[in-house]
Amino acid sequence: MSASASGAPLHYRLRLPGPTAVPGRVLEAAARPIVAHRGPEFLARFSSILDRLQPVLGRSGIPPFIFASTGIGAMEAAVVNVAGPGKRVLITSNGQWGPVFRRLAGGIGAEVDEVVSPLGAPVDLDGVRKALSEKQYAAVLTVHSESSTGALTDLEALGAIVAETDAVLCCDSVSGLGGAEMRADDWGVDVVVSASQKCLMCPPGLGLASVSAKAWALIERDDRGPRGYFDFRKFRPNSEKGEPTYTAPVAMLNALDAALTMIGEAGLEETLARHRKLNRMLTAGLQALGFSLFPTGAPSPTLVVMRTPDGISAPKLIAHLQDRYNCVIAGTRFEELKDSLVRIGTMGWVDETDIQTDLEQIADALTDLGGAADRTGALAAAGAARAG
Repeated sequence: MSASASGAPLHYRLRLPGPTAVPGRVLEAAARPIVAHRGPEFLARFSSILDRLQPVLGRSGIPPFIFASTGIGAMEAAVVNVAGPGKRVLITSNGQWGPVFRRLAGGIGAEVDEVVSPLGAPVDLDGVRKALSEKQYAAVLTVHSESSTGALTDLEALGAIVAETDAVLCCDSVSGLGGAEMRADDWGVDVVVSASQKCLMCPPGLGLASVSAKAWALIERDDRGPRGYFDFRKFRPNSEKGEPTYTAPVAMLNALDAALTMIGEAGLEETLARHRKLNRMLTAGLQALGFSLFPTGAPSPTLVVMRTPDGISAPKLIAHLQDRYNCVIAGTRFEELKDSLVRIGTMGWVDETDIQTDLEQIADALTDLGGAADRTGALAAAGAARAG
């Protein structure tokens, strides 16, 4: 296999549901010379980043907080600021990331209850309503776009339920923000956390959080338990001044600045519509190849999660795509689904050409593995799905 000077295979296609391919313009921005992170040039850029994130979040008021972190670090930031030893939280779980919230909350001594739905199913809203009627919770923790199953949570409906109580709604939107609509203020999403490496088209390394006034009334209390690096009380005064709280990851913030500029040039609504269109196209094309959609409720627009056609092993298909076509897609960590589930991103820096290439390479790979594949029919189905 030929390789480029960077060590990556030539024509390498990163088609995971995160981290995703990064535009050259964003990579070039990350490679700019490092400047003083509290100097006027960088502070102007940082303040602009905060301002331009607000419409992506659907938030006004308290500016977002940005920090060097993984996505799970951002999830922990939400947990430690709204919960603590002995505080009770309710977690919705329909995939991989609800249990991560459970682990993080349990790790700080919070009392944890769960509303569990089958893998790929919608969040059980009636179950949430019932749990909230029976006990008092500090927070409800949920996942916007469940990247392990492709399920999209109805945040508007969930937010309306939580808003009737004193609990705050905290949402992991790591694989949602920038690709799936987020209207935090309108939907009552009190804490949104996300990361840089998915729909925001940047390398991994940045976490961000956005909080409502309702959440802030809880966060600023002194009874939440110990907080250190992720203490939002330290972030707010700096964000309101347009300044980073700690030593800023300058290169990563330069990258985010460029990515937000690209989103702004395209238009936020157009960017969200592009994610929906590409998701429809890939879904229709794969179904024409014999794949079947895995999520049973509304699918996230930022990835496609499918069962492979009968007789096709998902691990073999994934390995063959990488070895023969330099195309990297994902499988699953759920043991009972490992042989049948594949996941492909439709998030971030992706266009119709990528979807066409996905379908061509997957069709060819199916044929290589002894399966049947109507390449022309798959491309026609994707084209027909373009308009919605």
